[in-house]
Amino acid sequence: MSSSPKSGESGEFHPLPVLLGPVWRDANVRSGPSLDSPVIRLLLPDAAVGHEAEGWSPGDEVVEDQHRDGVITSAIWFRLAIGGWSSAVNFEPETVAVVLADAAPSPVGSQAP
Repeated sequence: MSSSPKSGESGEFHPLPVLLGPVWRDANVRSGPSLDSPVIRLLLPDAAVGHEAEGWSPGDEVVEDQHRDGVITSAIWFRLAIGGWSSAVNFEPETVAVVLADAAPSPVGSQAP
């Protein structure tokens, strides 16, 4: 795993209570959305243990190259309901994509039929 910090980027918090599901790998939970933030907890992969987010924020970009489907890169961090922050790369990419797509605002002027 490697990172490239986004120096000077302000991390605006976006409330989004959502179930992220289990982590797919050992995952550090940090005190903030940065690889420089202290680790406060370790999550272990367990299909029976889903994790809930309170929301998300931009933070340090994380590159994970050990996922079965290839390299995952993300600068999104989730604030977990259990406390602390975890990079989006620790959750299944398909789940993260659906969560963030659902969080995106609808285009201006569009309405459901």
